[in-house]
Amino acid sequence: MPLRIRRSVAPLVLATSLLALAATGCSSETADGAGAPSSPSPSAEVTTEPGAEPSTEPTEDSSGTCATGDLTFTVSEKSQAGGYYLVTATAKPGVTCTLAGRTIEAGFGSDVSGDVMPSEQAEGDPITMTGSTKAYAGVNPHSGSQDGGVQFEEIIVSAHEGDMDPVSLKLPSTAEVDQPIGTNWHTDPAKAVPFSG
Repeated sequence: MPLRIRRSVAPLVLATSLLALAATGCSSETADGAGAPSSPSPSAEVTTEPGAEPSTEPTEDSSGTCATGDLTFTVSEKSQAGGYYLVTATAKPGVTCTLAGRTIEAGFGSDVSGDVMPSEQAEGDPITMTGSTKAYAGVNPHSGSQDGGVQFEEIIVSAHEGDMDPVSLKLPSTAEVDQPIGTNWHTDPAKAVPFSG
């Protein structure tokens, strides 16, 4: 590429650059430096931008807040703390985004009483979701009294509050739901145990 720039620019710049060469004392470097921005910049930009856009701009654009569609969610059942569901999130191929270290946005059914409430007092660190990075959040469907509750076979999850494209995940077993609570998103599954009280 530098050789092509010199050949195409040299005839155009030769007449105007003799004074610049004499004044500066810089030979080919000044001619290249003076000529490169003026004449071949349109062709340089065309060849540079397409190469830069795939490697830089999409990464910057996609490194914002994760949307539900950026992630893949799975759910498994755990026996610790009286039993809970562990939701695991991973970024889809080619996606880099940030998942806030807040309580998982999840719920059972459309009633407000099925919304998952926080089991942690403070917000955690945000998690950069990319490649093989995994985020974990635990949901205890029944933190209320021992008896009673409504049964559900799915949990609805979204990446953040207000996300209009939530996903429904089939539960490993039917959940009896009463005052559900959930943890923040964590990179360590051991921290995603929703203890009540």
